[in-house]
Amino acid sequence: MPSTAPTTAPGTFPGTSLGTSPTTAAGAFPAFVSRPALALGPHTVEAERIREDILARNPDYPPRQAQTVRLALGNLPGTRRYFQPYEVVSSPERTAAERKTTTFADLLAAAETAARQALADADVRPDRVDCVIVSSATGDAVPGLDIHLQQRLGLRPDVSRLPMTQLACAGGAHVLIAARRFLAWDPAAVVLVIAAESLSALYQDSQTSVEDQIYKGLWGDLVAAAVVTAEPRTPGLRLDHSFEYTIPHTTDRYRKLTDDRGDHFASTRASLRSVTDLGPALLGWLDRQGGRELDFGVLHPGGPAILDRLGALLGVDEAFLRHSRDVLTEEGNLGGATVFSVLARTHRTPPAEGARGLVFGLGPGVALSALLATWSGS
Repeated sequence: MPSTAPTTAPGTFPGTSLGTSPTTAAGAFPAFVSRPALALGPHTVEAERIREDILARNPDYPPRQAQTVRLALGNLPGTRRYFQPYEVVSSPERTAAERKTTTFADLLAAAETAARQALADADVRPDRVDCVIVSSATGDAVPGLDIHLQQRLGLRPDVSRLPMTQLACAGGAHVLIAARRFLAWDPAAVVLVIAAESLSALYQDSQTSVEDQIYKGLWGDLVAAAVVTAEPRTPGLRLDHSFEYTIPHTTDRYRKLTDDRGDHFASTRASLRSVTDLGPALLGWLDRQGGRELDFGVLHPGGPAILDRLGALLGVDEAFLRHSRDVLTEEGNLGGATVFSVLARTHRTPPAEGARGLVFGLGPGVALSALLATWSGS
């Protein structure tokens, strides 16, 4: 049964004292993330196939633009994972309604699979879950994934729900921040977090700028789930501190747009400056939390170039970035769910007990969601 939650003063965040922000009090409320469960898109597509198909669909490109697109997509090697076959994803015949309906159905089926596995791995019955937190920028619907999962999984009718549909690539880190805050309010609770994205659903043949083509070459699909509790149930992350920061006046850098063909993603060249612009705030936060020495990273900055810039900012080596880079190469940019795929790889080659790590998600805004974590292997 759900535990009784303490009362708080008006205007006070649950679990904090009056006038104290969740960030400054965060170290007093650790939370443990159980091993994540992944439901990747079942269709594997070679990046080379995507590149050559894009060029074949745009025979009227001026030679210089064609060469720019070829070089840009050539820097995105490997494979991508889709919920639908590539022929379906890239079909110009798909209507906006078809894309929306198929996307939600794909995400719901994958979310149920991932959530059931995460609960089983953590040895938690569905009726023991006190809060479900869902992030999905591509599966927006009414009722949402949270309601459907509540009923499909057999969660209690009084379970707390927190659906978030606008976090995009920051969603994975942000659901962990939200879970930790819920546990600060109710330490006996069991929180189920889910990050669900089908970014291949944003493919639009009508969008042909270099930036648009790069996104088509990057996208992948994943739903991930994990259980977060105040005591460890499996080896994994202990979340110690959280940080949120939004770069002022940057709402135009990353956007999801809609036209008669459906949704698509857009960005400006200024997006490449986002990590640099975040530098002073991020490094200042690390300094306040004990320094910049980090042992491992669970990172989702978006693409190879931004990952390189983040590595340079943090002063870390390639080993620190390798799981994030491998996910980008083998699965693609999976949106907010990326950090859970990176975390799953971290579980395969776990850091030493007590190692200090950074969970990093960067999304539209430009908004940063980050956590400092300790590896707990016991």
